[in-house]
Amino acid sequence: MAARTGRRIVLHHAYVACLALVLAASLVPGCAREEPAPLHCYVGGTMRPAMERLISIYEQDTGRRIHLDYGDSGSNLIKAETTRQGDLYVAHDPFHGAMQKKGLTAEGWAVAAVTPMIAVARGNPLKIQGLKDLARPGVRVVLTDALYSTMGHVNTAMFRRAGIADAVEKNVVTRMKMGGEAANAVVLGHADAAIVWGAVIHLRREKLQAVNIEAALRPDPKVDAVTSATFGPIDMSRIAVTVDILKSSAQPEAARAFVAFLASPRAREVWREFGFTDPPDDRRFRPAGGGGAKTGGKVLIYCGAGLRPAMEDVADTFAAATGTTVERDYGGGGMIISRLRLARRGDLFMPGDVWYVDLAEKDGLVESKAMVCYFVPVILVQKGNPKGVKGLADLARPGLRIGLGNPKACQVGRLTETIIAKNRLDADAIEKNLAFSSVTVNELGVQVKAGALDAVIVWDAVAAQYPDSADVVAIPPEQNEISRVAIALLKTATNPEGAKALVDFLLSTEGQAIFRKHHYRTEPPE
Repeated sequence: MAARTGRRIVLHHAYVACLALVLAASLVPGCAREEPAPLHCYVGGTMRPAMERLISIYEQDTGRRIHLDYGDSGSNLIKAETTRQGDLYVAHDPFHGAMQKKGLTAEGWAVAAVTPMIAVARGNPLKIQGLKDLARPGVRVVLTDALYSTMGHVNTAMFRRAGIADAVEKNVVTRMKMGGEAANAVVLGHADAAIVWGAVIHLRREKLQAVNIEAALRPDPKVDAVTSATFGPIDMSRIAVTVDILKSSAQPEAARAFVAFLASPRAREVWREFGFTDPPDDRRFRPAGGGGAKTGGKVLIYCGAGLRPAMEDVADTFAAATGTTVERDYGGGGMIISRLRLARRGDLFMPGDVWYVDLAEKDGLVESKAMVCYFVPVILVQKGNPKGVKGLADLARPGLRIGLGNPKACQVGRLTETIIAKNRLDADAIEKNLAFSSVTVNELGVQVKAGALDAVIVWDAVAAQYPDSADVVAIPPEQNEISRVAIALLKTATNPEGAKALVDFLLSTEGQAIFRKHHYRTEPPE
């Protein structure tokens, strides 16, 4: 609480200081002078009502005019890029990432956040209580199109997590470009429910009410973050509202004063009033390689999803030390080797087992490879082990809800299949208990934490992420199989020097220490 209060005080002081500068400038004696041009502010449609209120407050406080240029965030980005004019760009994720990649932004803040909710008519006539109710027969659902809307991608992740994608698809009556259009369909009675940002529902609160989406079904940062060539890394679990100061701004100091206001505690209350939530943190950002730092280019790595915690730490540390940006494309081993084969691009490949690297080598894609760490499969159960799972044989016990990796999609699934065969377990009985088949190992731990499954097989490093919400049942060494994780330098590398430097860092004392910090084994298990 003290740290949060401290951040608010700093932001408030920044706003007050900048406000003082603006006011002082207006009081300089002398002949009448020309009024400064209004700040030109591009604003995404979802943020428009709150921004109109905030602009009104700021103009009244300072006398400084702000010209609001609103539209969908994608169109605004195109305008900012093609005209090379404007001072500020307000949007929600992932558009800040695109602005950075295009070199259009100088600096800015995350000032608020948006949260996905279900919009229903006042009184909730169909008694919709959560996400899975949208799969009920007869419920008319309207969604936003993933081609135009961030929410479209969030929906895909949530439906997959809930296991209702096919059932919901049968209920979809139409897809809209914008969240406001989807909400209006419910207002007009053309649909029973829509998934939109809470801020969108708030503007229609006389006609609509919000139904919360279960926390366990909302996107998870360990599972649902993706990497896009257009937007860069996108964490779908935390969609922030961002304000960028554009490099094209002719009035950067005035723009900075306005951004300080938008991030201040006073503005925070306005964001909340309009249905926004607080930002993930009070973060200030600068473009990658900004501030005059020498850049080492970028490196693209296809990386197993189970390696994400360590790889995120490694990438940040490496970038800070070398100026080389590490773009991460995460997924199950089967998924990322398919993407590599299809794209025929990228610098590095590090799946959950050397078996996939060997396949890529046979395809003529690998320049060299080196061992990084080791995965040991374990059984993860709910806290307190209420079902009394003692070992592999219990996975065939009637009535147990289990989750396993899909052997065609991820290494943990492929190795689990080997372990079942090695121990001559009743595969048919295990199949009857299978309640969830995942495409990455990370999803399995999330399902146990949420109480949706009784037992899963995951890597020991993944299990270590849930010390307070799950327990581990070890698999005896003689019954187990170990995954050896290797990193491959690809022949398609466009930055081989940067890629080699990252491999060297991974294998260095510092790099290996980062892996151990995140509970990965850097020595072969005995």
